[in-house]
Amino acid sequence: MVLIAFMFHINQLVNKDLFILGFFHESQSQSMLTYTDNKFYFTINYPANWEKSVKINNEIIFIAPKDKDSVSSPAGLVIKVVPTPGKNISADSASKEIISQIQLEHKDFTKEATDTLAVDGKKAVKVVFTATDSKIQNRKAMQIVFSNYENIYILTYKASLDKYNTFENTANDMIKSFKFLPK
Repeated sequence: MVLIAFMFHINQLVNKDLFILGFFHESQSQSMLTYTDNKFYFTINYPANWEKSVKINNEIIFIAPKDKDSVSSPAGLVIKVVPTPGKNISADSASKEIISQIQLEHKDFTKEATDTLAVDGKKAVKVVFTATDSKIQNRKAMQIVFSNYENIYILTYKASLDKYNTFENTANDMIKSFKFLPK
């Protein structure tokens, strides 16, 4: 109890958030921007210092800033929307199909965890895995799959193995901020 009281006292002195048991992490003081997608009717918040780009194939990409001496970005979050008009495809079946596809394309695929959660009230399946990406870099990824009965939404947070934990809270904050817009 004394240790917990001490940690909270230190927290107030240095203005940081604490994880219980004494693990420190910087509070998110970066400013966030909101991306609004009027084609698929959703919004998501992302850090102002992350680069945003939209691809032709219904993908929106948010990329963390590169380290000064790096040639590639340490992390990113991709939102891919797959239209499924008139089809009622569950998050479970969509996730299984996506994982099967990844396993075929990446022989070193290793599933670390599977869980269910909700994204803006919709049931979602979360899979955490490692695999080598198209740039021959071993990456860790968290993929969240959910459906609104018109589209399947695939949110993929991907990072280099040594940076995954660094950006994981930011990725989770982004995913939690995902909201469907009224039509």
